[in-house]
Amino acid sequence: MTVDEAITSACDQVGIVPPKVAGFGRWLKTDTMSGKSGKGDGRLIVNDLHVTAWNWQTGEKITVGLKEAFTPSERREISQKIKVENQRKRQRAQAAADRAAAMIGRSAPAQHPYLAGKGFPHERALVLGAAVVREIGGEYGSYLMPDGGGERAIVVPARVGARVTSLQLIWEDGTKKFLWGGEMEQASHRIASGAFTWLCEGYATGLSLRSAVKSLHRNDGVLVCFSASNVLAVSRMVKARRAILTDNDKPLPQYGGIGTGEYFAYRSEIAYLMPPLVGDDLNDVHLRDGIFAVQRLVSNFLREANL
Repeated sequence: MTVDEAITSACDQVGIVPPKVAGFGRWLKTDTMSGKSGKGDGRLIVNDLHVTAWNWQTGEKITVGLKEAFTPSERREISQKIKVENQRKRQRAQAAADRAAAMIGRSAPAQHPYLAGKGFPHERALVLGAAVVREIGGEYGSYLMPDGGGERAIVVPARVGARVTSLQLIWEDGTKKFLWGGEMEQASHRIASGAFTWLCEGYATGLSLRSAVKSLHRNDGVLVCFSASNVLAVSRMVKARRAILTDNDKPLPQYGGIGTGEYFAYRSEIAYLMPPLVGDDLNDVHLRDGIFAVQRLVSNFLREANL
């Protein structure tokens, strides 16, 4: 199999467009083939042994081998290029961590329109003004802004253990942005602490869950993991008693007819709660049906799962 054939095969399997630029040892940005907001949500990396394609919308990642594609001298040359790129990746990760620390340091607790729209008008989160985002973001400042512009963003720190590696910015219109080059695999944000830990994807979803478990007189921990695939990654790091709250995503054929969230929750081999309607996360249930409906879902799950 040639490199071009491997790239085409990997991209087709996860539903992304082959990238227009070439390179070895670094993630190349591309688009997904379907779904909303698919622009820039695909990634592909090529090294001397395999091609890996990654669809950020679905979380699906596929690797295709390159056994016969290169001569020994070509492999040595590619290997050297990959070493250089890995060094650059570490530098980008450190730069993102530094930017995250600077943004967190300049932010302050405040209410925010996004939280009000999610049913939490009195909730206070770390908030940062657009001018400071552009200042600290430097060359990536424009990328961190929503298309329609914004005035203030919620700052959601992402930590691997105790170390801040990146952050998520949530703007008034719901646009979510991550720092370029930031380390997000196995990163999470804790919004509640307890002996029992819940893992979920989104910040607003986590707030609805926190409200429900508190009303049930439970002191559970809640970790926001930012994506379905990362819920699985974080779940493998958590040693405490735990459960997953997953979104009820649209069923996908590549996942055997179940949604992305349920697919990764199932792979964790941990008990998981999922809202009954396709397209819903727990915050959708909260906004449409009220907090008592959320309480019933959580209470019934805990009883049936014997947790």
